[in-house]
Amino acid sequence: MKRLFSAVVLSAVIALNGIATELTIHECVRLARDNYPAVAQYGLLEKVEQLNLYNVSKMWLPQGGLSAQISWQNDVAALPEVLTNILAQQGVDYPGLDKTQYRIGIDVSQQIWDGGKTKANKNAISTGSAVEKAAVDLQLYDVEGRVEEIYFSMLLINERISQCVNTIHLVDSTLGQVRSMYSNGVAMKSDCDQIEAKLLTLYQQKSQLTAMRESLGRIMEIFIGEPIGERTLTLPSDAIAENGEELHPQLRLFDKRLANLSAQEAGIKASTLPTVNAFASGYYGYPGYNMFKNMQSRDLSFNFMVGIKVAWNFSSLYTRGSSLNKLKILREQIEADRATFNFNNKLAISESSGRIAALRDVMRNDQRIVELRNSVITAARSQLDNGIIDATALLSKITDSELAQNDMAQHHIELVKAIYKLKHLRNK
Repeated sequence: MKRLFSAVVLSAVIALNGIATELTIHECVRLARDNYPAVAQYGLLEKVEQLNLYNVSKMWLPQGGLSAQISWQNDVAALPEVLTNILAQQGVDYPGLDKTQYRIGIDVSQQIWDGGKTKANKNAISTGSAVEKAAVDLQLYDVEGRVEEIYFSMLLINERISQCVNTIHLVDSTLGQVRSMYSNGVAMKSDCDQIEAKLLTLYQQKSQLTAMRESLGRIMEIFIGEPIGERTLTLPSDAIAENGEELHPQLRLFDKRLANLSAQEAGIKASTLPTVNAFASGYYGYPGYNMFKNMQSRDLSFNFMVGIKVAWNFSSLYTRGSSLNKLKILREQIEADRATFNFNNKLAISESSGRIAALRDVMRNDQRIVELRNSVITAARSQLDNGIIDATALLSKITDSELAQNDMAQHHIELVKAIYKLKHLRNK
């Protein structure tokens, strides 16, 4: 049982290590999305939206304020002098209001109806936040396309390096064969030099391709936010997914912008309507509302009033028409941009579909061409042994085989790349 358990654990570890060494295109896209700095804006935009909605909602709570005031004025309301003299003769003293006045008070108002302004403001905040989030989605969509482009470029370079290594082995083996023939006097020194030059050229190509792969690898590491190391890239399936496509991020952005314009339009219309508020105002001080009493006495008193106020700022009517026309023009611009995008995207989808069909047609004979080229090389090496052909002819056939293998690998990778581009255009 212990041996069985150890074998199971060892198999699991090997399997996990095998999985860990692969880096798929889907994982790269996911890591790039998570690592892209703009992702942090989602949470920030959500917080800002909630705070703005919270502030607007407070408009329905009672509004008020406290005030304290002391003042001196050069004149006050007073009884006519004749009347004051008559009252004084009767023993009634009316000194009048004091020029020094003071009060501490509170004013409270409660919004009853605002013409729909608060609702329009909330919609404008929500739709504005949705526009910004859709813009972030569009940025991430572009990042996905760039990551896929880099991924397939790395796959193509890896395949070219692999083919280059195979050709190096073949040419090196051929060089050994020709050197042996030269030692036996059946080949010329120039034949060895020519094949060696070809070998050195292949080593140069391999070095250049390796440098390009490392450069692309560093760019990919920046996107995904972690080192690639020894992880290997895998070629995805070349099957075209038939599942339904989602709305393109660019079209979603157009929709959110139109929704925001509708919210702004509602706000403009609401701004031309009157508002109704209930209010209460009170203060403790001098003078009070009973002015005649305060002409006789300088005592402090409580004073208050309550009521309902209807206010209408009709100046917003001056710009209502032009503001609505401006929104209409912006809406037409968005619709024009949408039509342009749909046209261009339809062309791109058509081009991608055509390229997929063309690559599938080309690939039908790739494998057969490679087999024939390899067969020709086998025969040519035998002919070289028998002195029928020289090293130049053999190198030409090796080059043809190398090109055929590169073409087959390139066509396959380009086909998968075209399929993923089509998926990306359709946002599948």
